[in-house]
Amino acid sequence: MTPAQAKAELKRIRKGIDGVDDGVVKLLGRRRALVLRLAKAKKVLKVPIHDRTRELALVERVKRLGKAKRLNPEFVEVVFRLIVMNSKEVQYHEAR
Repeated sequence: MTPAQAKAELKRIRKGIDGVDDGVVKLLGRRRALVLRLAKAKKVLKVPIHDRTRELALVERVKRLGKAKRLNPEFVEVVFRLIVMNSKEVQYHEAR
């Protein structure tokens, strides 16, 4: 591969990464909208926002999915714990 080819490849790869990042943000937005709907249903049902059993099951499920995609399970866990933490915050502050 020549330097010019490598430079073009780098540009293509970065464009692909940007597209993936845009998709991740779009999916996080969709998840947030679902979380708001979830909070409203929980309010009607008078159930707590925090469901430890559900949270643990979610983390284990995504770690298995991540492992199948050759991702570090601990990395996947950290990412999803942050997502869950934000989801609980959204439920507490925006949907109550």
